[in-house]
Amino acid sequence: MKHKMLWVGLVAAVVACGGSDEPTGGSRIATVRMNANAISLFPGQTEQLAATALDAAGATVSDAGAPTWRSGNTAVATVTAAGLVSGVAAGQTDVTATIDGRVGTTRVTVGAAPTTALVSMPGLSFTPFTTTIKQGGAVTFEFPQVPHNVIFTPKTGVPADIQVTSNVRIARTFATVGLFPFDCTLHPGMKGEVNVVP
Repeated sequence: MKHKMLWVGLVAAVVACGGSDEPTGGSRIATVRMNANAISLFPGQTEQLAATALDAAGATVSDAGAPTWRSGNTAVATVTAAGLVSGVAAGQTDVTATIDGRVGTTRVTVGAAPTTALVSMPGLSFTPFTTTIKQGGAVTFEFPQVPHNVIFTPKTGVPADIQVTSNVRIARTFATVGLFPFDCTLHPGMKGEVNVVP
């Protein structure tokens, strides 16, 4: 009888002290993966970042909470609560996304915008579609043999339109910060824009 009671007592002690396969606390998130390790912007440009929570096996944690976004230096770049990064001034900083204590990082480099740029017209398109330039800079439009025009959407600070022409380069100076869309009215759907940043 004594031996039986001793055996029962040992079993009870093992059960009481034994571990469980279930987690006893802490995060299931092992890492936070960013959609970009590094991005480059001009002042005034934006780029959307995204962060994904992963477990130790590298699988997505589907019920992870939303990330908390932070810029290491808001004088260089800012970030919204939704992860939209905006370049502010030339420099470099890290933008982080934190999910349940785990952190992902993207290096953000903001360069000075150019003071000159070229827009060409291969086929029936403006290339590039978006041209970023520093305030006070000039954009040169390179017209091919096929006649085109450049007609700006009316707004404050917009430069003069360029009427129908071909085989020539014509420049326009942009003195006002803002986005200036334009069209070739000879060819529907042929559009572009100049983004003027400080």
